[in-house]
Amino acid sequence: MDINLRFGMQRDKEIIRDLADKIDGLVIPAHILAYQEASTSVFVASFKNMPYIIDPMTFLLQHSRENLVNDSGELRISIGKMCDEYHSSLSGLLSNLPAGGSLRPGSIPDQQELCKNIYKTQTESVAEKSTTKKAEKYIKRYGRGALTLPRFVVAPYFRFDSTNDPWYGLSLELANIMKNICESKAESLESGVILYLSADNLNDATINRIASDYASFRHIVVWLDNFDEASVITDNIVKSRQLIKQLAGFSDVEVLYGGYLLMTTTIEGLSAISHGILYSLHKSFVITPGGGGVPERYYIPKFKAFRSLSQTDLILHRHTELICDCVICQDVMRGDPDRIVLFADEPEKLRQHFIAVRRNEADQIETTKRDTIVDELRDTYSIYHKSISHLPNPDAYKSGSNMHGLEYLNRWADGIEHNIS
Repeated sequence: MDINLRFGMQRDKEIIRDLADKIDGLVIPAHILAYQEASTSVFVASFKNMPYIIDPMTFLLQHSRENLVNDSGELRISIGKMCDEYHSSLSGLLSNLPAGGSLRPGSIPDQQELCKNIYKTQTESVAEKSTTKKAEKYIKRYGRGALTLPRFVVAPYFRFDSTNDPWYGLSLELANIMKNICESKAESLESGVILYLSADNLNDATINRIASDYASFRHIVVWLDNFDEASVITDNIVKSRQLIKQLAGFSDVEVLYGGYLLMTTTIEGLSAISHGILYSLHKSFVITPGGGGVPERYYIPKFKAFRSLSQTDLILHRHTELICDCVICQDVMRGDPDRIVLFADEPEKLRQHFIAVRRNEADQIETTKRDTIVDELRDTYSIYHKSISHLPNPDAYKSGSNMHGLEYLNRWADGIEHNIS
C-alpha cells in the first residue's frame, strides 16, 4: 500500500525531505500552491522521482463567507489567489456573499473555462513557478530536480449528501468535462476524481449509483467526511468497505485522510492512503472556530492511535512492552519509559517515528489476512483496555477523569470481519 503525504504547514517540507524514502507520493493542496507558489513549486520539483497530485480544493467554494474571509472581512489571500487562477469571477462572487451566505451549485461560473484553468494549474504551475526569479532562493535551499507532471489531473469536486444532491450532479458533470480535456491534450494525462461524502449517507443504492456514474474513471480518491476512526460506528465501517470494494472493481482507489482502520480496506482493493504528519487522519467539512498548532503526540503502534506525550508517559510506565522498537524509538527511548519526555525537545522525531511505523504498517497489511487483523485487534483490546481506561487522564479539564480506553478496536474488528457482497 502506498503512503501519500499531504502537507499543510511550512515545516512539513523539511520533514518530508528527511522521510522521502518512506513515502510514495505527495498531495499538494491548490490553495497552498497558489499562496506559497515559489517555495512549494521548487520543493515539489526538487524531487527527481516523487509522484504527486494537486488537490483542487474546490469544495472550499461551498463554505459560508465567514469561513473564507480573514479578521478584516477580506477573502483569505490563499483562497483569493487560488480562485483567481481558476476563474476571473470567483473571487468577486465569494467576496460579495452576504453574511452567512454561500455559493449554490448554479452560481459556479463557466464550467468549461473552470476545468481548463484547473487543468492548467495542475499541469503547468509547478514548472512555471519553480523557475521564476522569486524561486531562486528556494532552489538554493531545496535544489533543482527534474520537472514532472502529476500522476493524474484531479477534477473540481464538491461535498455531497446524496446522489440527488445538486452538488453531486455538478461534481459528476465537471469530472466528465475534465476527462474530455485530458483526453484531448498532448500530455496524455489521465483524469481522476475525489468523491467527498459522509459514510453516514451511504447505502446500497447510493454505492451502486456512484459506481455506475464513475465507472469510466481509472483514478478515484475517496474522502469520507469526518471519518474519526476512534469513534466511527461499525455500520459505517461496513458501508465504507462496500464502497471501496465496488469502486476497486474498475478503478485504482485511494483514500484522502485516513488511518489504520481505512488502511485495512486494502483487503477490498484500496491502493493508497493520504494524510498529514501527525495530523489530518480525518477531516471535516465543518470548520471549528479557534484551534492553534498541532499538539505534539506519540503514535502507539499497538493501539493504532495517537496519545499525548503525558498520556503516553503513564501508559509506557505501566506497560513497558509497548515501547516502540523502530530505529527512532530505539535511539530516543533505549527501553526506558522515562525518556519519553525527550520527544518534547525533539518533536521532529515524533514525526519520524510515526512515518517509520506507518511505512511498516502499510507494507505488512498487504499480506496480512483479514482474520489475523481481527484477532490482533481483539487481543489488544482484551489485554490493555481495562488497564488503560483506569489510568488517570493528565490532560483532562476535570480532575479525577480517566483516559479513554480501546473500545474502538472492538468496533473495528466487528466492521472488518462483517461479510460484504
